[in-house]
Amino acid sequence: MAHVTNSSDASRLVIFDVDGTLFQTEQVTVPAVTQACRAFHLEPPSRDEICSYVGARVEDYEVWLARLGGPGLASELIETANRLELGFIREYGRLYPGTRETLRLLKEEGFVLAVCSNGSEPYIHEVLNTHGLMDCFSMVLLRGTLLADKTAVVGAILDALRPRAFAVVGDREGDITAARAHQGYAIAAAYGYGDPSEWKDADALVQSIGEVPGCLRGFWGL
Repeated sequence: MAHVTNSSDASRLVIFDVDGTLFQTEQVTVPAVTQACRAFHLEPPSRDEICSYVGARVEDYEVWLARLGGPGLASELIETANRLELGFIREYGRLYPGTRETLRLLKEEGFVLAVCSNGSEPYIHEVLNTHGLMDCFSMVLLRGTLLADKTAVVGAILDALRPRAFAVVGDREGDITAARAHQGYAIAAAYGYGDPSEWKDADALVQSIGEVPGCLRGFWGL
C-alpha cells in the first residue's frame, strides 16, 4: 500500500492526488468502461457518468460497475473494465500538460513530494511508472482497505514524513477536506473532475498544474 523512497528533510511537503490532478483519467477509464459494457452487450454509460466516479473509492466505483452488469455479469464486467483500464494506461494515457516539468521543478526547489490516492495499487503504480513519475515522490500511499478516507491517508503520510508545513493538491472534495483536517493548505485542481462546490474551502484554485509552484511560494513567502 505504501511506497517510500526517501523520508528525510520533509520541511515543506506537497501531497498530490493522481486522477484529475496529474493524470487525464478519462483517456483510459471512459474507453475501458465503454468497451467492457459493449463486450457484454450492455448500453455504455455517458462520459459524464463515468467521469463522476473518477477519484471515488475503488469499492464505490466497482459497486457502480456491478449495477451496470446486474447480478449475472457483475464480476465479469468489473474484471474486464479493470483489465482494459490497466492496458490503456500505456496505450492512451496522458498526463496533464506540464505535469512532469512541474514536479521536477518543485523537487529542484527543495519541496518533498508525495502521492495520496483512492486508486488501486496496480493502477496507480502503472500510471506513475509508465509516465516516469515514480522517482518524483518520496512516498506513495494509497487508501486501500486499511484506511477510511483521504484524511486518514494524509495523516499517515504526515506521520511518516513529519514536515514542517504541507499542502494538498487535488480535484475532489476529499482532497480539500484532508488538507484542512490536518491544518495544511488546500489547492483545488479546477481542471480536473470535481465540481466547484467541492472546492469552497480551498485556499487556492489552479487552472493548470503549472500554477501550483506559484501558489506554494505565496503560501510560504518564498
